[in-house]
Amino acid sequence: ARRRDRALRTGPLDVDAIARRVLRLDPADPVGPDTRTELFGLVGRASAAGRATGFAALAAYHLSELGVTAPDRDRHFTVGGGRVPGLNWGSGEATALDTTRSDLLEADPAGGYDVVSSSPTPWPAGRTPYVVAADGGRDRVAARLPDGTVRDLDIEEFTELVAADLAREALPADTPVVLAVPFAADGLLDLPRRLADRIGRTVWAHSGRVTVESAPGEAATIDVVRTPKTPRGDWIASDPGLGPDPDDDVPAWHHEVVSRALVSALTGRQIGRASHHPAEFAEDFEEDDRHLDRMGTFVHDDPATDRLSGAYDLPRPGPEDRAYRLDMHGRPGALILAMSDGSTRDIDEREAGPWLRRRKSLTTLPKDHWVDLVVCWSGAPRDSAVPRPSAASDAYDGPFVADPLATVSMGQHVANATGRAVRLAYSSQGTRSANGQYQRTLFTDARGRRHAWALAGPEPDDDGLDRLAEAAGISPGDAEVTDEMRTATLRLVRALRFTLGHDIDDDPGYPELLRGAAAIDQMWRSDNDFADAGPFTLDLFHRVIAAHPEAAAGADGAATRRVLAEAAEHWRRYPGDGLIAFV
Repeated sequence: ARRRDRALRTGPLDVDAIARRVLRLDPADPVGPDTRTELFGLVGRASAAGRATGFAALAAYHLSELGVTAPDRDRHFTVGGGRVPGLNWGSGEATALDTTRSDLLEADPAGGYDVVSSSPTPWPAGRTPYVVAADGGRDRVAARLPDGTVRDLDIEEFTELVAADLAREALPADTPVVLAVPFAADGLLDLPRRLADRIGRTVWAHSGRVTVESAPGEAATIDVVRTPKTPRGDWIASDPGLGPDPDDDVPAWHHEVVSRALVSALTGRQIGRASHHPAEFAEDFEEDDRHLDRMGTFVHDDPATDRLSGAYDLPRPGPEDRAYRLDMHGRPGALILAMSDGSTRDIDEREAGPWLRRRKSLTTLPKDHWVDLVVCWSGAPRDSAVPRPSAASDAYDGPFVADPLATVSMGQHVANATGRAVRLAYSSQGTRSANGQYQRTLFTDARGRRHAWALAGPEPDDDGLDRLAEAAGISPGDAEVTDEMRTATLRLVRALRFTLGHDIDDDPGYPELLRGAAAIDQMWRSDNDFADAGPFTLDLFHRVIAAHPEAAAGADGAATRRVLAEAAEHWRRYPGDGLIAFV
């Protein structure tokens, strides 16, 4: 048990500290013999009941002995006049509930609420849910004791208490659990997901402010309160298996990221994650983000004239309903995360990959799901210009990238980190809605020049590069592949993708195309006239193709394939020949 508690896992066994933790004593209170005796007695009784599995379980058992979950407690819920399982830690004692509908409320000048709208609750109908009503937040729940006093429970204590009460009630396995706790599903959903893992049931929680309210003579409902400059939030279902992994080794900044789940207005399910400061998200992003899975088209938006183009279909590597949306600010080569202190943090691929790999709502999706980067400049590599210009200006027309085969976009890094296809943008982007239609926007530069969307797939890992190096003739196949060979092979892979499309790897003729690209690289290296001119580049690749007689009518895809076939054959016939002999 001590190994699972950060505060107590190191150093010698401290019984006094354990007593304060389990019995919820004030840090300044002395722990004497009577308190230790109380602790040891509690451990014995909890062990006999099978509930001494850790300090949180002991603390929950202690609260049970104080009557928090007593079967005959005064604070309880009724549905249709009958008492039902659940934990009523609100202000009322016996509270009649209607769990079939929910109101959206706004504060009125008199200190009450006006009803803005009503809607059905999202959990499955036909089974009365187990409801926990309490004050709290994303990492705490306020339990009300029989004497009216309140104790804040951390996530572990709360999950153990609810798990024990559910076991005692022996509810059917399909009974949903509903947390009527403000902001319980805010952030990374640690509270509902850990509870879902612990009890093996789906847990519903809201990412905004919820309250249990009733009109005179009516049953109370679990309502949502809308306030200015604050995200309204959504009901989110947390299924077992999404609980967070141990985070002892993650950087401290991971815990300071402002992040919230995106929920589809169409399906009610999570479709991604956003990182924006609350007021900005509420004003500029929240409503449209609920409809990202309905945005199949886009328009070009000219900021200089405020004119919109006609609608075009968005490129996609799969159905829109299989996309995981990541919505945050960005600039070429970086994601920009909102932080809890009001600042932002720019992260490159070294930090973005580990952060994304901890998002279980993404990593647990089937392999055919893909990532939609709702991020400005996600397709543009880091700007090599010195000094680096601001990407926030309408006058910015994109980064200068000295070597696009060495420096790739954040979108490509996201594809590599997640192992999934990615949709990215070579400009600032946004969303818009008009007359019930939702679209994406792609901004032109100040001169009206249009940018593009693109798709990226994961690049080969080291084992894949080893196989490709041998297939391309870069590695002889009878010795260890060096890092230099892998780097050269990866540059060829990127050159082919830039030239023939992100999915060219799946082409049946890909091995021959790769051998042709490798032949051009080897001829370049073999030509003494270019010995000091640097490595194989994308510009060189395009110039060689354009200069070859096979591309005399234009260097399109078909011509590129013919030139590469000729290059592979030329190198087979004349190994060691220089590039000048080929073009």
